[in-house]
Amino acid sequence: MTKRTLRRDVDWQSDRLGRAAYAAYDAAGVLATLFGLPLAPLLLGRGFTDGFAERLGRLPAAALALSRRPLWIHAASVGETLAAEPLVAELRRRRGDLPIVFSTTTATGRAVAEREIKPSAALLLPLDAWRIIDRAFARVRPRALIVVETEIWPGLLRAAERVGAPVAVVSGRLSARAARRYGWIAPLFRAALGKVAVFGMQTPEDARRAVSLGAPPDRVHVTGTLKAGRQPSGEQSPPIDGLSDRPVLIAASTQPGEEEVALAACASLWAERADLLLVVAPRRPERFAAVGRLVQERGLRYQRRSAMQEPLAKTTQVLVLDTLGELGRLLPAARAVFVGGTIAPLGGHNVLEPAACGKPVAFGPHTENVASAAAALLDQGGAVLVRSADELAALWRRCLAEPRWAESMGERARRVARGSADVVARTWELIAPLLEDRA
Repeated sequence: MTKRTLRRDVDWQSDRLGRAAYAAYDAAGVLATLFGLPLAPLLLGRGFTDGFAERLGRLPAAALALSRRPLWIHAASVGETLAAEPLVAELRRRRGDLPIVFSTTTATGRAVAEREIKPSAALLLPLDAWRIIDRAFARVRPRALIVVETEIWPGLLRAAERVGAPVAVVSGRLSARAARRYGWIAPLFRAALGKVAVFGMQTPEDARRAVSLGAPPDRVHVTGTLKAGRQPSGEQSPPIDGLSDRPVLIAASTQPGEEEVALAACASLWAERADLLLVVAPRRPERFAAVGRLVQERGLRYQRRSAMQEPLAKTTQVLVLDTLGELGRLLPAARAVFVGGTIAPLGGHNVLEPAACGKPVAFGPHTENVASAAAALLDQGGAVLVRSADELAALWRRCLAEPRWAESMGERARRVARGSADVVARTWELIAPLLEDRA
C-alpha cells in the first residue's frame, strides 16, 4: 500500500467519524431542545424573556434588510465583544462598505455590542441545535464568519460552510482544561475545526492545542490577543464627577471572593488615606446587587454607579461599578489596578487594558487565559503577583506613598501593552482574503 493510498484511507476514515460525530451532536441537540421546551414557561415567568426568540432563530429585522452580504462576527460576552472593537475599527477603515452582523452568547454582551461596536444588526446567537443556526445563516447568508477567542460551536461552523462563508478564528484561545474537555469528543471537534479557513491564535501554546484537536497545521498562525489592540485614545476626563481629585484604586472584573480581598486590602489603607476611593467592578452583572450588599454589610460608605444622580460624594469609600462599558473609561483615573478572575481559579481577565493606560497591575496566580500577557508584565516589572489581601495591600500602599515608583511601574506595563498592539495588523492580514467578493 502506497503512502498516498494510506493517507486517502485515513482521510476517508476521519471523514466518516466526523459525519457520525455530527449526527450524534444533532441528535443530542434535538433531545436537549425537546426536553428543554417544558421549561420555557418557567424561564419566561422568571424574566428570561430577553432574546428568547432570537435564541430560537427569530432574527431582528435589521439583519434581514441588508443591501449586501454582511460579515458575521461572533463573540461570547462582554470581554470578547470589547476585544473585537479594534478589529471592527480596522474593518471599517478598510472595508467600510461591508455591513456587520454581530452575535453574542449573552444579553449583556449584546448590549455592549450595540453601544460600543454599533453593528448593522446585533443579536443573540441562535441555538446550536435542531438546525436552528442553519436556518439563521441561510436567511442572512453572510460572506464570512469571524469567531472571537473560544466560541467553537460545531453547528455554527457547519452553518457557515453550508452558505459558502469562510470562517476565521481570531484571538483564538484554548486552555489546557478546555483542550482536555474537547478531547473527549475529538472526532466532532476535528470535523468542526476542519471547517475553519484560518486560525489566529494568541500564543504558540494555543496554536499547538488547536492542532492537537484537529486544526489543519497550515491554517494555524500565532497573532496575539486582540485585547492588546484596545489602546487608550488619550487622556480623557473621568466619566464620573468627583473622581479626579481623589486617590483611586480599581478592582476590575472581580469574581466571587475577590471583592472581599480588595476590601480587606483597603481596610488599613483607609486609616492612612481617608480620601481613598475603591472602585469595584464585578465581572458579571447578575452579581451587582450581591456585591453592593457585601460592601454594605462591611459598614462602608458606598454608592452604586447606576443609582448616581449627582457627583460622587466626598465621603464615599467604595463605588460599585454596576454598569456596562464604563470600566475602560475609569482606568486612566486609577493609581493602580487589580485584575480579577486570578485569585478565584478562573484563568484571569484582560490584564493588558490597565497596562495600556500606564497603570501598575496586580493579579493572582490563576492567569491561564492570559498567560503570555501576564508573564510579559511580570518579566518587565509592570505587574505584581499577589495571593492575599495583605500582599495586595502592600502593593497598593507603595503605589500611593511613592507616586514616582508607581508611574515607573505603570510605564513598564504600558511598554508591554504597546509591544503587543500590532496584533490588529497581523489579524487583518489573515482575514482580508476571506472578505473578497465571491460569486
